[in-house]
Amino acid sequence: MYNKTPISSASFEKSIEALRTAEHFNYSTVFGIPPYSEETYDLNSEGAPLFCSWVNRSVFEFFNKADSENVMKPSPYSPDGISWTKIVYALEVKPERNITTLPVKNSDSYTNSLLVVDDTGEELINTPVIEKIAFLRNGTYKHYSRNYQDIPQLNLTNHTFVRTSFERTYGTHMNVCVSINNQNLILDDDLNAILVRYSDGGYHFV
Repeated sequence: MYNKTPISSASFEKSIEALRTAEHFNYSTVFGIPPYSEETYDLNSEGAPLFCSWVNRSVFEFFNKADSENVMKPSPYSPDGISWTKIVYALEVKPERNITTLPVKNSDSYTNSLLVVDDTGEELINTPVIEKIAFLRNGTYKHYSRNYQDIPQLNLTNHTFVRTSFERTYGTHMNVCVSINNQNLILDDDLNAILVRYSDGGYHFV
């Protein structure tokens, strides 16, 4: 049962398969961006990454293991030598949805935002800035940005929507790193990602 709607065993199986696909999805194959920044200022004193550009199960497990180990080490940034960490990694799946992607022209008339809704009117994606979004067109991913005028309006029948959320906070009250990621996949019956989107943010407070 979901929102008072009975869910069949087939829908449940499809949801599990979609979650597996999302957890192992490699965003580098679509955007050409590695999961971890290699810039010096995005690394800690031991050369390990502080932030991630995108997240899947392996990226989450990397930070979960690293933070569990590092939190036990004395920190020079804390008067009591204690560090702390918090990680939230969550996935949400909505199977068998009829989905429409709607490019919307912004008030400046030069840039576009993207609205994605299902046939109940629920907003699945509502982003004011189109960045890091790709549509699968004729077997190839085409990237779109806020300045594109030909962002496609798609009507997708019986597709699965997956949302991945990740937030990691690590450090002390004097030196804190925060990484926030939000990602979306729209999958067809063969688990091909028809739409891929991610947004990321890394913050270092000292």
